[in-house]
Amino acid sequence: MEQEQPGAPRVSLGMPVYNAQRYLRAALDSVLAQDLTDFELIVSDNGSTDDTWQICTEYAARDPRIRLYRNETNIGVAGNFNRVVELARGELFRWVAYDDLLHPTLLSACVRELDRSGSGTVLAYPRTVLIDDEGEVVRHYVDGLDLRQPSASARVAAAALRWDLLNPLYGVIRLDQLRRTGLERAHVSGDVPLFMELAALGEVHEVPEELFFRRFHVGSSTGQSAAWYTPHKPGAERFAATRLGARTARALAGSDHPGTTRLAVSATYAGAWGYREGRAALARTKRRLKGLAREGRSAAGRSGPRARSAG
Repeated sequence: MEQEQPGAPRVSLGMPVYNAQRYLRAALDSVLAQDLTDFELIVSDNGSTDDTWQICTEYAARDPRIRLYRNETNIGVAGNFNRVVELARGELFRWVAYDDLLHPTLLSACVRELDRSGSGTVLAYPRTVLIDDEGEVVRHYVDGLDLRQPSASARVAAAALRWDLLNPLYGVIRLDQLRRTGLERAHVSGDVPLFMELAALGEVHEVPEELFFRRFHVGSSTGQSAAWYTPHKPGAERFAATRLGARTARALAGSDHPGTTRLAVSATYAGAWGYREGRAALARTKRRLKGLAREGRSAAGRSGPRARSAG
């Protein structure tokens, strides 16, 4: 179903949902409380079996800015994330997770930054606070992904070295630039190629206020298996994490840039990724060696007195 709306809004918000009843009302309330009101909220239900659809219809009946869609079959989390982009009509876009919370000024602050900085900035995001199941603060998170370098290669290199949770993808994005990317990929960490493509297309600006409250719980996407992303062919989608670098480099090589820029950005990313993975491997090796050394000292301590008493 869909409610007809006259004219395109300034911002399209896309909320992909699946069995979201526990946190959905709080998330919808935080969206509808935004002080920037010129938006549409596109909700795409991925075949929920709980009360998600009933909650969505209840809210849509109260607010005409909410547009509801329901997939006939579960198209996977990546497919549903991309579906709301396909349906968006605004100049700007933001994904909204059903379990997160937004400060009332999040949209206005990010839109103001995009307006201020101009078309060379593709994404503006606020600082993040991580919360738990009950909404209690777990951590004030620092993304470090304010990317204002003048060249695409420099931005991608910095992003490759710094990314972790990729909270900036829950910032406000220029929709025309977002549609130049391959969007969310149907594999674990499928948002990494997307973020690197956006960094290659333009600057990423951080709004220095904590306005995004990201919830971590048992059902959240972090740590899910590949089958969660592509439910109809889990065997074919078991991507190893070690292949992520190659996939992202290929995505950049095929991105919407002139040929020389594509190759330069892809090569830069591959180099930065290799450096990052090399440092991680070295750190793991050092931890293992320290562990072995501790075990050796412990074993020596246990055997020493026995050897002496035997003598």
